[in-house]
Amino acid sequence: MDAKLMEAVAAFQAGRPDQAEKLFRDIVRRRPNDVDAQRMIGFLCNQTGRHAEAVDHFDRVLRSNPKQPQIHYLRGLSFLALKRFQDALDSFNGALAIDGPQADTYVNRGVALQRLERLSEAIESYDRAITLDPFYVLAHTNKAATLEDQGKHQEALASYDNSLKVQPTSDAWWGRSTVLQLMKRFDEALLALKQAYALEPSRPYLPGAILNLKMQVGDWDNFAQDCELVLKGVDKGRAVMVPGCTLLLPSNPEQQRRAAEIYTRDKFPAQPPAPSHQGLSSPGLTGRSSNHRPGILDCPVNPPIKSGEGNDTGRAGERSEGAARAGAKPKITIGYFSCDFHNHPLSQLTAGLFEHHDRDYFTVFGFAFGARRDDEYARRIARAMDRFIDISSMSDQSAASLSRSLGVDIAVDLTGLTFSTRLGIFAHRAAPVQATYMGYPATTGCSFIDYVIADEVVIPTEDARFFSEQPVHLPVSYYVHDSKRPPVDEPRSRSAYGLPEQAFVYCCFNNCAKLTPDVFAIWMRLLRRVEGSVLWLLADNASFVRNLRKRAQSSGVDPERLVFAERAELREYLSRQRRADLALDTFYYNGHTTTSDALWAGLPVVTRKGATFAGRVAASLLQSIGLPDLITHTAEEYEELAFRLATERELLAAVKQRLVRNRATSSLFDTAAFAKNLEAAYRTMVEKR
Repeated sequence: MDAKLMEAVAAFQAGRPDQAEKLFRDIVRRRPNDVDAQRMIGFLCNQTGRHAEAVDHFDRVLRSNPKQPQIHYLRGLSFLALKRFQDALDSFNGALAIDGPQADTYVNRGVALQRLERLSEAIESYDRAITLDPFYVLAHTNKAATLEDQGKHQEALASYDNSLKVQPTSDAWWGRSTVLQLMKRFDEALLALKQAYALEPSRPYLPGAILNLKMQVGDWDNFAQDCELVLKGVDKGRAVMVPGCTLLLPSNPEQQRRAAEIYTRDKFPAQPPAPSHQGLSSPGLTGRSSNHRPGILDCPVNPPIKSGEGNDTGRAGERSEGAARAGAKPKITIGYFSCDFHNHPLSQLTAGLFEHHDRDYFTVFGFAFGARRDDEYARRIARAMDRFIDISSMSDQSAASLSRSLGVDIAVDLTGLTFSTRLGIFAHRAAPVQATYMGYPATTGCSFIDYVIADEVVIPTEDARFFSEQPVHLPVSYYVHDSKRPPVDEPRSRSAYGLPEQAFVYCCFNNCAKLTPDVFAIWMRLLRRVEGSVLWLLADNASFVRNLRKRAQSSGVDPERLVFAERAELREYLSRQRRADLALDTFYYNGHTTTSDALWAGLPVVTRKGATFAGRVAASLLQSIGLPDLITHTAEEYEELAFRLATERELLAAVKQRLVRNRATSSLFDTAAFAKNLEAAYRTMVEKR
């Protein structure tokens, strides 16, 4: 070892990595084939998060001598960080082939397999690590997470418990809570999160997770203080709550944007510019300028154009004679990205849109990720796309590269900042124009998403400054529907649902976590004011039922006047709404699909127009269907309107008649007309860039 190399090694051993790297690089400049210096630069790059550079140096080392298991292992770690999971797996397999069984290598090999959706093989890899080292905590927790991905909840719970026996960690407690929630054991799940907090109170997003779980079970003790604590954390720029959960709280648009930006900086760091798109875009266009101005992109309805009727796959290359005669512009290629292309509310709403896109002017691709499903909606959506591609096992970078290579002009994210998000694909620029739609009613906080598709009700012009994306206003409600959805069946009798035959029935089938103590207090006052009335709610878990009945009792309302409905198959869920008289909305996060479903079933909904996108969706739907008089602006107006409609039966009957009439004639449930409006927006996006 020469003096320069010894000096560099000494600097590294003395804890001066910057100086050591400079010395190693000096050696490489003089001797490019110095394997020891290349190895150390690769290691230092790996340790400081410069993983692409680390891989480059490791490759140079392995070209000199491929039989170096530690280099294969470190290379695999860098590939994991780069989300190049197949390359990571190959590297770990290379290390094992040279060095034999190693617990660390098996654990990280399991991670790669898990990301590639090869779950059984991942569990086998974790088991091999546990056999080598029964006290390897991470092997137990990763195995548990994989069993959870397989839906084997009882086995996952046992594996988390094994991890906790070896060493209690916040990871294992949090994972245990997740499984318990899936098993509907919410009280135990909440205790598990509190155990995680006791071990690691500074853990990112944990305070918000505890508050969100309390909301799911209707535990509103200290609700105001909990909200204040979490939102103050957001104000200070701390990662205290995932952004989707802030939508459920009395938060303002600035706080929602800040929470999103904190999260996306953490999860989706900026990526180098992608290669320019060779289709309709201008050469070199890789994204929106940093000087992007906030504002609204208004998209008026274009003159009527012929709408494509077919939905067979394999039609992407076909262009009609009429389009050829029009001669003007090439087709625009849209790529829709989602984890919900199966029997899920998003697909129930959007399937008709995909079928109605005009193939004279648009090519439509579907990019699916997440657990694979084979059901009616999965098959219908696959048929509706010109190409339908499963990208579940692809890295974000590879999926983005594939999208660009297919000539996608507009990449549309349908997931947003929900649990299964793959916004990392968009960070790598999947298309010259990128938009978010439907899946998330707030800003993503992502600089690489150019547009959010909305309307003037959910994002008024003055609120554009709270969005990192530029809002695109459709001339109607942004909320799409499927006009092919089946008619609403005749419901069973009220008694079959546990409802009194003659009483006035208020209902709210919104998700339990959307309920807050202020709106519940109004509902209790309504029950006291409207003699004999009942409130029909969704019963997502036993703890929620128990806690709300206690609240009713303490509000002076007989707990039996709260009637709870189990989740039901779609047709039954729609039909039973006809047994209610009036739906009551939640405040901060409205019923979105729930409101749409109620209106489709002929059930009027009273809403209070909120201060954020999530709190204005019901107003957008009601405005679109011609029922603006059901939109209130204060809690007092909301309560009084709900009271009047319960006590003035002729008024309610007139509203219901208008709803039935407007449902057949308004634009809200006209998928073909909606598709034309959205296509006009897509054209405007392409022209504006």
